[in-house]
Amino acid sequence: MDENRIRLLEGFKVVDLGIGMAAALNTKMLADMGASVTRIEPEGGDPFYGVYPAYEVWRRGAKKASASDLEALLSEADACVLGGEDHPDIKRRRDAEQISSRHPHLVVLDMTDGPQGTNYTGPSSELLAQVRSGLVWEQEPDRPIVNAFEPASYGAALQGMIGLLGALFEREASGKGQLVTTSLFEGSLPWIGTYWAQIENPTPMADFVIPRGVAPLIFRTKDGKFIHMAIGGAGSKYGFYQALGIDDPTVLPNDSGMPKPGGSRKDFFGDWDLLAEHVAKWDAEELLGRIAERGLPAEPVQNAGECWNEPQIERNRIIATDSDGVRHVELPFTAELLSKSQVKRAKQSSYPLEGIRVVDCGAFVAGPLAGVALASLGAEVVKVEAKQGDPNRSIFKSFCIANNSKKVIGVDMKNPEGLAVVQKLCAEADVVMNNFRPGASARLGIDPPSLKKLNESLIVLEAPAFGNEGPLAMKAGFDMVMQAWTGHEVKAAGRGNEPRWNRTNLVDIAGGMLGSVAVLAGLLHRERTGECASLESSLCNAGIYTLSGLIQQPDGTFTGEPTLSSSLSGYTPLECLYETSDGWVAIVARGEKASEGFASKLGLSEQLGHDFANWGEAEEKAIAERIATLPIEDVVAMFKATDVWVEPCRDGAEKIILNDPALIKRGTVRVTQHASFGQINELGTMFAYSRSKTGNGLPAPVPGAHTREIMERLGYSSDEIEACYENQAVV
Repeated sequence: MDENRIRLLEGFKVVDLGIGMAAALNTKMLADMGASVTRIEPEGGDPFYGVYPAYEVWRRGAKKASASDLEALLSEADACVLGGEDHPDIKRRRDAEQISSRHPHLVVLDMTDGPQGTNYTGPSSELLAQVRSGLVWEQEPDRPIVNAFEPASYGAALQGMIGLLGALFEREASGKGQLVTTSLFEGSLPWIGTYWAQIENPTPMADFVIPRGVAPLIFRTKDGKFIHMAIGGAGSKYGFYQALGIDDPTVLPNDSGMPKPGGSRKDFFGDWDLLAEHVAKWDAEELLGRIAERGLPAEPVQNAGECWNEPQIERNRIIATDSDGVRHVELPFTAELLSKSQVKRAKQSSYPLEGIRVVDCGAFVAGPLAGVALASLGAEVVKVEAKQGDPNRSIFKSFCIANNSKKVIGVDMKNPEGLAVVQKLCAEADVVMNNFRPGASARLGIDPPSLKKLNESLIVLEAPAFGNEGPLAMKAGFDMVMQAWTGHEVKAAGRGNEPRWNRTNLVDIAGGMLGSVAVLAGLLHRERTGECASLESSLCNAGIYTLSGLIQQPDGTFTGEPTLSSSLSGYTPLECLYETSDGWVAIVARGEKASEGFASKLGLSEQLGHDFANWGEAEEKAIAERIATLPIEDVVAMFKATDVWVEPCRDGAEKIILNDPALIKRGTVRVTQHASFGQINELGTMFAYSRSKTGNGLPAPVPGAHTREIMERLGYSSDEIEACYENQAVV
């Protein structure tokens, strides 16, 4: 109910000095959570109002102030946000350390280009960050493409938010602020964590990832629409074959259709031609109904914004309507009052969340991923794993990124003794999380009202696919089909192309990061007010949130989501990937001066003209033909000491990044020892503190690794523990 809604950051004051998309998204979320945000724009104005159509909407929640007010505002503020993107027309702020020193009570978040002192710095932009991280090479095997969901900007915004909230929570105990740094480079990395890990002693499945360039199960229906199906759960292949009317006696009722290493890219997820043939016999609505009857994940491929009028989305309260009739994406999670508690848990320590206990009942990626950031901040996160194991263990690198840094207890919660163990664990916790289907937690007695009876100081996070209530609440939801339903696959396709799946698990990973943000804000709110929140952060909301550039005008038309060119190289020829005679480069020419210089240096000014805002595919083709004649070295030299930025674009970033000593020292890459797989180099924490520590040395746990240890801490005797093992209540 609306009367129970909580504004988690009400009473906090933030000074916004940031520019560009990442900074705007960060401070918008702070304002959406109730913080008072005051913005001081750069001298001469902020050029990004002309870059992002939604920029003015993102900035609406902030009050405006002049530069002369800065020191007075900082003296009263809790946090300051600066950094973001670069533009040749403005001077980058480089005074984060000075601000932090002058105002030691402040938490200062600085979003830079890349970690200082590393090889990943330079002009800061979305495209250049994707290039430096290697993310542009993670979709196709033979060439780089632009990832259309702005991973660097969303990643930096969310990682910066996690770091900022963690530091604010630590300040509740210490009274001291600190400097938090993240970057667009680091913002690019979380999206590929499910594929990136270097394993010393891998098994075939431990080293398994979905190859680049595989064909997803996106098919055209009889009525010309597209649907996306996700095969892989228990019995799903059999169910899809039944829904499609495919008669194959070799496909048995328990057949999952899980992809196997070594298959062709076209048939990786299933017999593509066979499935396409049968999908084409059905109209989309009828076929989706048949699939839904079997509880299987499949959704229509929709344009961005098409789902906004769904009753489910109205219930989820993620779309806001302003007084001028403009509709836009709001806070992607909800917070409602669960209980009131006087318990204060913040303690002065080297880690922000030391002493905080989290019970994680999640499975797959999005649910459990929310706990990883909390563990990296010092919380004890205990993964409650079903007796049969998390299904995600079958893809070990994916399991690693969603479960590293945690302890684990194996429990059969359908066994009364096993459930009692979990309830005891929850009774001493600060946070309980799950991504169960609606109703499952209530049946087990670990839903918010039941948990409140066990522990009135609990914060509870539930992360269902579509929401806990509403007409779509009971539907199955996975990253792939959420990309289709929320509009990402149309955006990723490029002009005139058929829908494309983003291989990077973007909705799952965004969902995990948003879960971390929600919990941290909930902890901070509890600390300040004693109020404990019941939080809901649905997977579909994560998909919609990562399309925050979309706005709907009062007349119903949508603006704000630019279209990739058909080449998938960029949104505009002025920020684009180009193939040279010996490789690829990314070129960014922002502003009129840089654009003029770009055309002039290439000798194309007369051919292309000066209407830079309307340059399109014809201009991109002409530029591509010119650059194709030059080696990378000459392209870099041509634009040296100009306002045009050039970045060589080479494959193979994974190995370099995972073994980079500077990134290992910072914690961006974590190195652990696993009982089965030896040394694992994987992606770690994407922000750093000037005072507090982050990260721990726990690898992704083996099944049941900490069951006995945790039960002993809960007060179980040796005999009671053995009895639980004997009746298989725990493993």
